[in-house]
Amino acid sequence: MKRIPIAASKPYEAIITEGFNDLFAEVNRVFGGEKIAVITDDNTHRLFYGDVKAALKGYEVVNVNIAAGEKSKSVGTYAEILSALASAKLKRGDCVLTLGGGVVGDVGGFAASTYMRGVTYIQCPTTLLADVDSSVGGKTAIDFPEGKNLAGTFYQPSLVYINTECLKTLPPREIDCGMGEIVKYAFLDKTVSLADVKELNYQTLIEKSIKIKADIVCKDEFDKGVRALLNLGHTIGHAIEVASGFTLSHGACVAKGIDAIIDISTDFYGLSEEKTNEMKALLRAYPFDLDIDCDKEKIAEKIALDKKAEKGGVKFILLKGVGSPIAETLPVEEAIRCWRR
Repeated sequence: MKRIPIAASKPYEAIITEGFNDLFAEVNRVFGGEKIAVITDDNTHRLFYGDVKAALKGYEVVNVNIAAGEKSKSVGTYAEILSALASAKLKRGDCVLTLGGGVVGDVGGFAASTYMRGVTYIQCPTTLLADVDSSVGGKTAIDFPEGKNLAGTFYQPSLVYINTECLKTLPPREIDCGMGEIVKYAFLDKTVSLADVKELNYQTLIEKSIKIKADIVCKDEFDKGVRALLNLGHTIGHAIEVASGFTLSHGACVAKGIDAIIDISTDFYGLSEEKTNEMKALLRAYPFDLDIDCDKEKIAEKIALDKKAEKGGVKFILLKGVGSPIAETLPVEEAIRCWRR
């Protein structure tokens, strides 16, 4: 078992282990109430809910199940969860535990942060993407047709419990999705190396990625400064995701976004061929599909509407090299010109 301390305004730990055998003891350390609402989707309910319910024997456990997929990260699903929590008579001293990937964590966390103005919140991520990204840092959100994550809160969990056995149930698409974020961390901090990416030791990759994210988040919990670095590849990646009708996974779109950022950075900073090739080699250490097959003009429109746009400009995280990210705000017209080129 690995314990990673997250020194946020409300400190907590991310636990990396195998199996759910330690779940009761870890929950019991941070939660003294009686009732736990476990939020699942159709997949995680089938695969893991029985084991989690058995592990939490001694608590009153209720289940709130939602449809699997990005479409559940919506106002409608959020309202359904709140209604289910109220019907289950959850009180302020009770707990919401999200058992699933990023969608379940985001919409379930948003519900936990707003139900009765906030109840105890525990994350049990079940995908590689959620393990290294959405489970740590306290961001919760839902999507709108106009864009991703347009409504949300900052709400730190009391515990993140990562069971790496869950990764064995994932299809290749979901592994690719998580690797998109892991490679992002490799560009932000050389702690995750090209060799780590090639070796695919998931426990090592998860541990190193969480430590990098925790370090950044705890310097800028409410996303006013350095935390923006975590958006590397995301401005373009989110636009691709929306333009594809969410048919492409988040992490795959982030990888495509980083590929574009390498080209934009090379042009913007006049980087040497050696620097560019080093970055391209790191990105290609994992076999991502980096082609962009959706409407590029629609992507351009979404880039201009990105929620990080400010004062007529769009904030990009550019790269002067591996481990050297820098935030640059480009005028909207320049951002679109760079993208089209």
